[in-house]
Amino acid sequence: MTIVSPRWISIKLKVALVVCLVSGASFSVFFAINYQNTIQRIHAHAEELILRNHETHTRYIVDTLTKMRQDSEMIVGFPPISGIIRTREAIDNRDPLDGSTLADWRARLETLFISIIGNRSGYSQIRLILAENNWSEFARVDQDNGDVQVVPQDDLQSKGEEPYIKALQADPTSDILFSNVTRNREHQRVSGPPMLRSMKRVVDEHGNLLGAIVVNADIASLLTVPSSSEDLGRTFYSVENSEIAGIPVADGDRNFYANIEGKPDTISLEQLASFPERRLVHFEDQIGVYISRVDTGNEKVPFTFRIATTVDLHDLYSAARDELWRNVGNALWLTILASGLGYLFSAKLLRPLQVLLSEINESSQTLHPLSNRYRGNDEISDIAQNFTRLTNDLIRETQRLDMVLSNISEGILTLSEDGRIEDANPAASRILGNSEPELRGARLLELLGFDAEATQGLLEDAAHAHAAEEAGMRELTMTRSDGSRIVLNLTLQHATYAGEGRFVAMIRDVTRRAAATERSEALIAALQRSNAELDQFAYVASHDLKAPLRVISNAVVWLEEDLEPYLTDDTRESMNLLKSRTSRMERLLNDLLQHSRIGRVAEPETRIPGKTMAEELLQLLEVPEGMSISFSDGFLDLHMRKFPLETIFVNLIGNGIKHHDRDVGQITVNVEQYGAGWRFRVEDDGPGIEPAYHQRIFKVFQTLKSRDQLESSGMGLAFVKKYIDVAGGDIKILSDGERGTIFEFFWPFEKPQQDQAA
Repeated sequence: MTIVSPRWISIKLKVALVVCLVSGASFSVFFAINYQNTIQRIHAHAEELILRNHETHTRYIVDTLTKMRQDSEMIVGFPPISGIIRTREAIDNRDPLDGSTLADWRARLETLFISIIGNRSGYSQIRLILAENNWSEFARVDQDNGDVQVVPQDDLQSKGEEPYIKALQADPTSDILFSNVTRNREHQRVSGPPMLRSMKRVVDEHGNLLGAIVVNADIASLLTVPSSSEDLGRTFYSVENSEIAGIPVADGDRNFYANIEGKPDTISLEQLASFPERRLVHFEDQIGVYISRVDTGNEKVPFTFRIATTVDLHDLYSAARDELWRNVGNALWLTILASGLGYLFSAKLLRPLQVLLSEINESSQTLHPLSNRYRGNDEISDIAQNFTRLTNDLIRETQRLDMVLSNISEGILTLSEDGRIEDANPAASRILGNSEPELRGARLLELLGFDAEATQGLLEDAAHAHAAEEAGMRELTMTRSDGSRIVLNLTLQHATYAGEGRFVAMIRDVTRRAAATERSEALIAALQRSNAELDQFAYVASHDLKAPLRVISNAVVWLEEDLEPYLTDDTRESMNLLKSRTSRMERLLNDLLQHSRIGRVAEPETRIPGKTMAEELLQLLEVPEGMSISFSDGFLDLHMRKFPLETIFVNLIGNGIKHHDRDVGQITVNVEQYGAGWRFRVEDDGPGIEPAYHQRIFKVFQTLKSRDQLESSGMGLAFVKKYIDVAGGDIKILSDGERGTIFEFFWPFEKPQQDQAA
């Protein structure tokens, strides 16, 4: 739809109307955005204040639960509990320490209960419940509105059917710090408000469950909401129970309001649990609700506390609405003022434009050049100057493009729809071996060796390619007119110019790169043959060298058997020395063969937990009595490759055992994440390694002691070094040469390419 502006409205009035519309729209958008930003700031500030208030409530709830748990644990630690256990185990039912009876200890325990419950306003009961007689109460003290009473023995009850007792029976070996929040029951009937119970197991010296200390607290009295000067609304608590040890929770005991003062009647417990946490959300009737969950910091707590705050959103946003109406009034006056000023200024500023329009109307028939009477900084002068600059810019752009095409190393050609060359830069002439006149009009694809059918197919593929698709690249070999052969990369793309279709071709001489690629492939093939020959050589050398060693070893055994009556101590020692040297030579050959295969033979990709790794290492190693090997928690929790890490740890830990110079020693294995991998540490308290030998011990067949002193092939640490190098890690030794050695190595997360078999 075309909007026609009435000619009778002057341009000045049009400008004024535009200013009015633009100003009004701008002010409207600005103040609307400002209003939304104000609402968001108020909302965010309210959430911050409520969150700070909830953090205070959270600390209050956690401190209250901690206090209840500490009271239960404290009671178990006092003398009456241990005295009752001793007296019950005594044959004459008297305490072997001081002769007290169960009645004496019950009285002392009741006194202790009275002292504690008198200082805890929210506590309603403290009890010792013994497992015998269906979990009967042994001692109990009640509190009701500050009145503390000892419950007579005749009124004590059996609690074996209560859910919290069943939870203790279901898992008698672990502490259940708290039970579900349920209504108080007396003689198996509901009596009283919801109760929060803290429990502490009472066990004998053998760990057998004898009973439990149970502290009951009226949750509404115990968790009185602390007031705060920063409260924006009304705050209250709710409790949601969960099952303990598979014991179902009754429907009536699943949810409670822990504090009901100030709670709106319109919010149910189910709705409260469905609100998103730590966000002020709209509920209904301009009521906002903010919910946060209390983290008690203990998985043994079988219920969830939620803190809820309701806020009157109408009152919360009232300041923003008042500010919005003030801004609307100001915007109206500013719009009127801007329109008047726009009319006055446009009358002066647009006068040159009116004169220019008059000249255009006069010269439209004669095509005479326009006079340039407005030289200066006004709009009309800027228009003429901008036209001149635009023309000059086009000329410079043409020159720059010609410079680029003339000096670029890639050949660029433009082709007509039928594939004939229209233009070619100097690089294209140089690559193809033809001058530009010779190329113009020739078919490029035919010059490159394509027949007519292939040429048509390539042009059609390029013409039908989607505009967003990357141009296809082809590599081909071309014979130039002088007989030389070159390898080219060809890219062909369709384009549109001046309303007509064109093709743009780019060619690049990659003859040297192709030759280099061919040489690289030949070298890779030679390397693969070399690796295969090395494997064959290692196997043959090991097999052929071990065969005469077995013959020598067997011959020594036969000589010993035949010459047994004639052997002396010296000859027997020589025979043993000969057998040990042949065994050592066979171990050296086996170790040398294994060392040559590291990095060329693929290791199994098996991952095991650190705990399993530690158990298998202790089974593989011969740990002498007095030597202690420990693994850190980080190591036990880690999942790692079984191979070759198992071989590395066997050699490092075995090295610490073998070279230890004391009857008692300690070896520890630790790990920590470091960058893109793990850093392992194997530390022992044996003799240190002097810095001068830190690099020597990783070499093949190197030992710091004579093999007659310590039988070793000298290959263990060479295995370790090569496995770590192949994996892309590194290893170093930390030792001053006096006492203690640390082998620290880095093992990357990702398996590098060289870890694959060659």
